[in-house]
Amino acid sequence: MSSFNCFQFTLRPEAQGVLCGVVFLSIMFLFIPVPFWRYLVGKADMQPLEVCQTNGIKGEQEIIFKSQFIQFLAGLLSICCMLFLGFADDALNLPWRHKIGFPFVAGLPLLMVYLANDGTTSIAVPVILRSTFGTSVDIGILYYIYMGLLTVFCTNSINIYAGVNGLEVGQAIVIGASLILFNLIELSSYHWRVHLFSLYFLIPFLAVCWSLYRVNRYPAKVFVGDTFCYFAGMTFAVVGILGHFSKTLLLFFLPQIVNFLYSTPQLFGLIPCPRHRLPRYDPTDGLLHPSRVRFHPKSLSRPGQFVLTVFSYVGIIECKLCPDCIPNIPTSPRTEMIVSQPSENMSSDEEQTSERQRARSRSPVQTKLPTEEIVEVDNLTVINMMLRVLGPKNEQQTTNTLLLLQILCSCFAFMIRYPLAWLFYDVPAK
Repeated sequence: MSSFNCFQFTLRPEAQGVLCGVVFLSIMFLFIPVPFWRYLVGKADMQPLEVCQTNGIKGEQEIIFKSQFIQFLAGLLSICCMLFLGFADDALNLPWRHKIGFPFVAGLPLLMVYLANDGTTSIAVPVILRSTFGTSVDIGILYYIYMGLLTVFCTNSINIYAGVNGLEVGQAIVIGASLILFNLIELSSYHWRVHLFSLYFLIPFLAVCWSLYRVNRYPAKVFVGDTFCYFAGMTFAVVGILGHFSKTLLLFFLPQIVNFLYSTPQLFGLIPCPRHRLPRYDPTDGLLHPSRVRFHPKSLSRPGQFVLTVFSYVGIIECKLCPDCIPNIPTSPRTEMIVSQPSENMSSDEEQTSERQRARSRSPVQTKLPTEEIVEVDNLTVINMMLRVLGPKNEQQTTNTLLLLQILCSCFAFMIRYPLAWLFYDVPAK
């Protein structure tokens, strides 16, 4: 694959996230006997107190295999499925409507094991509301829907917050390191077993990510592809669901949540969304600038026009008229092929005029609307917003700034998780 943000295009291998995932799975398969060897050989001398009180004394092997070993294998199965589906996306370039369903399919083993092990579906109630709702509320099947949506968010949130060398792997490293620190702190709590279980996944994951980051950071020698984004997101979903700290997990995804909410108008089709929303590289200064999308405002739906008006008024996006431009909204492949093939004898001005005329003659939307109404707005990503607010930066500075933001958000998440949570819960909620 060619480097997008390079004046002189050079080929780089893509989808190298699959190698990272294969190494991770190999390590985890070899690691399987290590935490369970005592139980496999029948020399365990510990019986979980909660199991003894509810089910009576059973064989230690049966208890461990049900509570931890099967969950361990289910987590690996979900990660393996997501790794395969991510590689299929890189190889076949699947449309977005198919990508949304991938995490649901790959996350089914997690949900089934969670259900088979009588996982709790209750949520803790803040202290100020306990007089009305009690200490907890059982939401039943809604909890499983929430966990399914969590797998979709974790995988796709990393995928749409990407496009700069080292950003995908860098944010995964920051989130993974934050989760490791959180689980180490919680090892002294009553539920230490689930946090030790999470560390089984997170420590090897952080190791393979660091190795990949060394060759993916600017200037990148390899590209990670969608495969790594799906692999990393599913790994976080596995530890969050099986470790019973899904709400804490979301705290470490604050930049990804903001990016998703900011991108919602484009993701849901209210504003035209190009295939790639990468920052624009300017070869004259060697810096990255916010990328933009051009379209006719009258071609938007009423909700889209409302969002465009509000965002422009508040200053969230920069919207300006572009009368001499042609829309770069997605068109049919035939139209793109015809518009992108200029005559060899044309000058640059004649070529641009000819392209506008051909585009207007072939687009049913453009023939009904005057070219003076074409507007140009920023692509709705946190990366483009950062470049607009802080000014153009080179690719390395862009990645470092975004990773610094991720680190600051992790610090803020720890502040919410521990000092502030005590104001609303007797024990900080997971």
